[in-house]
Amino acid sequence: MSGNTSGDIDESLYSRQLYVLGADAMKKMSASNVLIVGLKGLGCEVAKNIVLAGVKSVTLYDPSPVVISDLSTQFFLHQEDVGKPRAQVSAPRLAELNQYVPVSVLDTELTPEAIAAFKCVVVTDIPQQQKLEISETAHQNNVYFISTETRGLFGYTFNDFGKDFVVVDPTGEEPLSGMVANIEQAEEGVVM
Repeated sequence: MSGNTSGDIDESLYSRQLYVLGADAMKKMSASNVLIVGLKGLGCEVAKNIVLAGVKSVTLYDPSPVVISDLSTQFFLHQEDVGKPRAQVSAPRLAELNQYVPVSVLDTELTPEAIAAFKCVVVTDIPQQQKLEISETAHQNNVYFISTETRGLFGYTFNDFGKDFVVVDPTGEEPLSGMVANIEQAEEGVVM
């Protein structure tokens, strides 16, 4: 993971992750090529964390031009980037975070062949139909698929890690859920 080919993990660089995730998980991560589709605020945050985690490589796909509203959510963009492709201007700034993780841009169309070349695909901020198409292609090619979105204070994540992946719930408790019915606009706002 630290630029060598033996697969050893640089314990000085990744010591906290090794402690939390364990050596096996870190070795799997260090062999993973990840494609990130969509580089608005959430996509950029995901890309930053994956680069810092020390995967084998990160490829970015977002040919959409930067718009002025992107500057308030995507911290790697600057005023002079408006009009340029999001992935192109984000890649060099993400690459500065971890010299051991190559960051590149997918300059071609997002074809099934392109998707099949990765271990994991993360999609954010794209139309639902495109998510479904990418998900189906990923599933058919044993590529891990993660779809995530945020909507104000709320968000969701959908994961498809293949037919053999099993979620183990150590507590067996029902997940908590709730609905915001009202937010008071008093001196001290109360969410009900």
